[in-house]
Amino acid sequence: MKKTILISLFILSVVSCQQNKTASVTSTGDLAAQKQAIEKQIDSLHKILADINRRLGEQQEQEIPFIDAHTAGKSPFDHYIELQGNIDTDGNVMVVPEAMGSVKKIYKNEGDHVRRGEVLMLIDDALIRNQINEVNTQYELAKTAFERQKRLWDQKIGSEMAFLQAKTRKQSLERKLVTLRSQLDKFKIKAPVSGTLDDLMIKRGEMAAPQRPVARIVNLSQVYMQADVSEKYLPVIKKGTPVIIEFPELDKTLNASISYTGNFIHPNNRTFKIRINLSNKDGSLKPNLTGDIKIKDFHTDKAVVLPLSLIQEDRQGNNFVFLLKEIKDKPGTYQVVKQIVQTGVQYKGKAVITSGLKEGDQIAGEASRGLTEGDKVKIRTPENKES
Repeated sequence: MKKTILISLFILSVVSCQQNKTASVTSTGDLAAQKQAIEKQIDSLHKILADINRRLGEQQEQEIPFIDAHTAGKSPFDHYIELQGNIDTDGNVMVVPEAMGSVKKIYKNEGDHVRRGEVLMLIDDALIRNQINEVNTQYELAKTAFERQKRLWDQKIGSEMAFLQAKTRKQSLERKLVTLRSQLDKFKIKAPVSGTLDDLMIKRGEMAAPQRPVARIVNLSQVYMQADVSEKYLPVIKKGTPVIIEFPELDKTLNASISYTGNFIHPNNRTFKIRINLSNKDGSLKPNLTGDIKIKDFHTDKAVVLPLSLIQEDRQGNNFVFLLKEIKDKPGTYQVVKQIVQTGVQYKGKAVITSGLKEGDQIAGEASRGLTEGDKVKIRTPENKES
């Protein structure tokens, strides 16, 4: 604007000077000389204007900004349901004694591998052993009495009642011995499962009771992950559905499938449980370890996908992008055009474009939020990256 004013002032000054000269020349009557002088000055002014216009055009051309562009193309797109789950195991077992008494011996230490049925510790069983010895003595006497009565009964000597009483006495003591020996076995605290003795919760000489666990055995060869899933995914998540499980703390990723889906929807949070069985031969998956579960619920082989950062929203709530249309008479210069688009599934900062774009369209990059429709821009390339 300032340059235009200066040019106008320059032209006015030249014309003013010429008017002064015209008055002088007219007085002498040399009109032809006056005309020739004016024509020369007009030609000079045209040259000056042409040079100014050229310089202004070059300056305006240099002021066209360079921006990054994104070329729309078709690519595969997946959407995942993301959940958080916890590792658990059926092999995490608390060992509880079946009898009461002080711990007499402890046979295993923490960290030892134990087999199912192996004796871990012994509770003082002196009292029950004394009872067994006493009953065993009574049994031996009852057995001798029965054998004598049987010999007499076989010879048809003596009464049947005496024989039956001796027989009943012997059988009763036999059953009592079986019961006492079974009770004696309960004073041996055995491993209910095979695994690693993870924790000893009692010391020798302390009192053990059925209400108090004395040890923990953990078997981590097979574990499972549980998670709560919103009821809206019931049509998608079924037994056998593939999943990806990521453990950030372990930098580990596993591929698995859903082993079980719950049949009960919790009324408080409207979720149901899923279970994923996992092999854990290296023992790296510990109970209560958390992991991220990804369940694929959408896939397409070819779709126009854009970063969400390129999609804007106007005052009417329409999603749009800025297309770049090359100007025919200015190669390399593009005009910004607003294009309404429809978006579909979104995941990880990207969205499927269902309509409004086609493969090959040039779209203004993230700097497009400072543009308006009709602006002229150039696309930044490796050659002009410094611009």
